[in-house]
Amino acid sequence: MSTKYHILLIGLRSESEVFARKHFEGAGHRVMTAPGLREAEEILQDPELDLGYLQSLPGASGSEQLRRIADLRPGFPVVVVYEEVTVAAALDAWHGGAADAVFFPLREQNLDSSMEQAARGLVSHEKRPIQARLRFLDETGKERWAPVVPPRFTIGRGSGNDLVFPHMNISRAQAEITVHEGEYLIRDLGSRHGTFVNGERIEQVKLNHGDRIELGGLQSQNLTFYTGDLLQSLLGSSSDSLPDVALSVRGFREMGMLLSTFRALSSIPLVDDLLALVVDTAIELTGAERGFIMLKDDKGELQFRCARNSYKRPLDGSNFRTSHRVPDEVFRTGVRAVINDLDVGDSPENHTTTRRLGVRSISCVPLRYLSFREAGNLSGIGWMETIGVLYVDSQNIAAQLSNTQIDALETLASEAAMAIYNARLYKESQEKRRLDEQLALARDIQQALLPEPNKKLPFVLVCSQNIPCYEVGGDYFDYFDLEDGRLGFALGDVAGKGMSAALLTAMLQGIFSAQTLFNLPPSEILSNVNRHLVRRGMGNRFVTFFFGILDPDGKCTYTNAGHNPPFYLGRDGSVRELTEGGMVLGLFPTAQYECGTVYLRPGDHLVLFTDGVIEARNKKGDEFGEERLLSLLQKNARATVSEILTRLREAVEEFSAGTPQHDDITMMVLGFQETESAASLPVEAAQSLA
Repeated sequence: MSTKYHILLIGLRSESEVFARKHFEGAGHRVMTAPGLREAEEILQDPELDLGYLQSLPGASGSEQLRRIADLRPGFPVVVVYEEVTVAAALDAWHGGAADAVFFPLREQNLDSSMEQAARGLVSHEKRPIQARLRFLDETGKERWAPVVPPRFTIGRGSGNDLVFPHMNISRAQAEITVHEGEYLIRDLGSRHGTFVNGERIEQVKLNHGDRIELGGLQSQNLTFYTGDLLQSLLGSSSDSLPDVALSVRGFREMGMLLSTFRALSSIPLVDDLLALVVDTAIELTGAERGFIMLKDDKGELQFRCARNSYKRPLDGSNFRTSHRVPDEVFRTGVRAVINDLDVGDSPENHTTTRRLGVRSISCVPLRYLSFREAGNLSGIGWMETIGVLYVDSQNIAAQLSNTQIDALETLASEAAMAIYNARLYKESQEKRRLDEQLALARDIQQALLPEPNKKLPFVLVCSQNIPCYEVGGDYFDYFDLEDGRLGFALGDVAGKGMSAALLTAMLQGIFSAQTLFNLPPSEILSNVNRHLVRRGMGNRFVTFFFGILDPDGKCTYTNAGHNPPFYLGRDGSVRELTEGGMVLGLFPTAQYECGTVYLRPGDHLVLFTDGVIEARNKKGDEFGEERLLSLLQKNARATVSEILTRLREAVEEFSAGTPQHDDITMMVLGFQETESAASLPVEAAQSLA
């Protein structure tokens, strides 16, 4: 170590400061000390100062102190000293722009290697190459590292190369790596099967940190190019450059990847992008060549959902040649599978088909998350739900994965499963929101198709109310102004509820409205409507319907097509059901219908309703029923149309309070020649006047 440096120690504890000062001064370096950053501000102005060591204060952010030093002296290289080896410390140093980082206890080798790393920033005027390495797996699957020694580093099958691979598809002189103006270049030396960088065949290209090199095409030798920057040292990319510390920093690379991926998972809105990130991270964690996410479909079978290669590119196609046994077993049992070499093990014959595909190593973990279901009390019952598998494989023997790598892969799969689940929930919520908006619009349209609830002519007043069970329903009512001043009134109920019933109701309204243009009796009108509905092919759907025509003199001609019989409510409290007509509409084209006639006197009422009124249930499961309806009507025989309708609705609501509405409710009350004097009298008084 011939170069001597001027070093500043900032904030080191007494024992550490004494140790570092003694070591550096013993090697011929000049050393200055400062108890803290404030005291170091003046010293940092010294132009002879080369580099510094900063001990991060407990609870303080090293990155903030580094930025303060950068403000005081831009470009000044600083090595940060941490008391504990943590992922947070590594990321803190990296984001703060530290030249390197060391951890307690301090050792001479730590100090020397970090000083060399920091000193590289002092030769910015001179283009010097950064230390580089190649990572690869040997024939046994063991991880190996080869330092790239400038100015020329050769690779090939021949024994005279710096790095020798005895594969027949690799040429004797395959490729060379050279240094030009501080940058590493790789050049193919006319090899037969080619040299590839990140999946592209090259003649010569600049190498960047993390580039993947393939030698010899298919079944090739794979290498990864690394430069010796701070992130590599901290995250444990190479085993021979790790600081000699009491606590191991291996696994930082995996934890750093996971932290970065977890942060990204929470901000990715598209499921496809989320899956791609998970697969890319899994490939990088394991060093595999391909990665897949398989999710269960509606039948509970695994289907490919995402397929990527080691160059972070999607694989073409929808069906891929992979192991079926391994992912199926992992999905079924929920137990991970890590196979470094399919040719060895307890039962290699179980993987014969997979080996024929050229696959040699497989890692597969379940995608599952802890789900909760309400248990009817304050606590829930949780269970692990498996939604698929995360699968990676390679044509080469895999390196022996460490426990940290395997745990990282399982942690990634668990977080990915939860992210997929949350993405599905979000998608479902968006779809539900759109559906709710469409249903709200459909409700507005359906209500707009209905007439105004109140209809008044000189001789009659009609009030109606429609209360759908859902946003839209299958009940229908309408009024028609007919020839000679007559009033037509209709009420129908399509079998079923919800959107399907609402669509049939709209069709029914159009067909029926067209028939009222003809001067026909109710029975013929309903016969025509029935034939139209049958011709439309409603399947097992049918319609109950009531249509009546009221003359100014009180004569009411009607036809009841299988509907709940309306009540004729006399002003004296008498009640009569209107039943004449025929069967329901929409089932048989030859169905016959008859007309019935009733004569209304002043003060009399007709009360029409759908089965949602009498079938309304209370908490005990009892129905409102016709008896309650008749009793209410008889008590209000002298009430006005609006009063009868209001009291009927309130009675049904009070009876069924606390229970969900299970059917559409429609009510219509028609009053013939109502007078305020007659309506105000009780039934007994009105009977005496009559």
